[in-house]
Amino acid sequence: MNDETRGLADHALRSASWPIVQTDAGPVTLATVQDLEGRAAEWRDWVDKTLATTKSLRAQAEDHLAAAGSTLIAGSSEWAVPANLQAQLQQAKTVAARIAADDQREGALRQEESSAGFLSRIGVKHQEHELERQKTQLTMELRGLLIPIVRSAPATTIADADAERRAAAGLESQAASVEAQIEAAQKWADACDQEVKRRKEAIKAMGFDSLYEAADLQTSGAQPVESPLVLKSGEQAFLSVPATLARMVTRTHYVGGSSGFSFPIGHTGIRYRVGAFRGEPIHQQALTNLDAGTFVLTNQRVAYVGRTKSTGVSLAKIMHVEVYNDGLSIAREGKENPDWYLMPNPKHAVFLLNWLLSKQASVGSA
Repeated sequence: MNDETRGLADHALRSASWPIVQTDAGPVTLATVQDLEGRAAEWRDWVDKTLATTKSLRAQAEDHLAAAGSTLIAGSSEWAVPANLQAQLQQAKTVAARIAADDQREGALRQEESSAGFLSRIGVKHQEHELERQKTQLTMELRGLLIPIVRSAPATTIADADAERRAAAGLESQAASVEAQIEAAQKWADACDQEVKRRKEAIKAMGFDSLYEAADLQTSGAQPVESPLVLKSGEQAFLSVPATLARMVTRTHYVGGSSGFSFPIGHTGIRYRVGAFRGEPIHQQALTNLDAGTFVLTNQRVAYVGRTKSTGVSLAKIMHVEVYNDGLSIAREGKENPDWYLMPNPKHAVFLLNWLLSKQASVGSA
């Protein structure tokens, strides 16, 4: 393995050291989606470059094995040939003899070419090309016979052949090591792709990388933030975002009213209506904004700090939470109507609230 390949392999191995957290949604790597995508691309680039190295190592190893095989068939009387290799060895000798004959024929053609006329040289050239094509085929055939012979030969044969076999084994060991790293890098890249897909789906649904945040909360907890809320003893704020406080207000209007009848008063042109009524009352609820301020989430309560209004409810008294695209509603114990908080990314607020409630429940049951 050359220095560049080794450096890339070391880099890939170090890259696999990101912490992986087992969450309810599956394993999550403590790295951003962009970092995971970049690392997967690096691993695949390294695999593409390194595949050429393994092919080269394997080819070099086979060159040594073929050289060992040539030595073994040339000195077949110098080593104990197992019975199961006799036929293969004889076949290899036959092919080697044909190659040697082609070599002699090639030499004769070169001599003939040097003394031939122009037209004769064209014919000789054609013969040389055909002979070269035949030698190439025979050489590949011989290589395909020699390598299996060497792999099946006894541990000790001829000194020169055994040296070639040791060199081949060393190269194959290097290739196997690199191939193991390639396989690992491919698995890391595939795992990154799968996680990136899951996390992008979560981002699309939640508006933020909820899987990463769940893993981070599980390992490190939430980080305190500054807020306008005056905190109690032992209280920490973990979310502080601009919000609008709103409540449902019932409005009434009337439909189906009757006008009775009317008659003019003197010559004034004014008509006087008798027996009119407003009709059936219809009650409709509408969300009405009450104040603009800050929504704060702490380890003890949900609070709102506004210009004219402030609210607060302890986590233990929260009965129900509903989340919408532009806000959330929180129903508390002992209060009929919920409070509504309009804010950017309310799903993140509910996500963090859910974590705090779960944490409080686990502490209470301990």
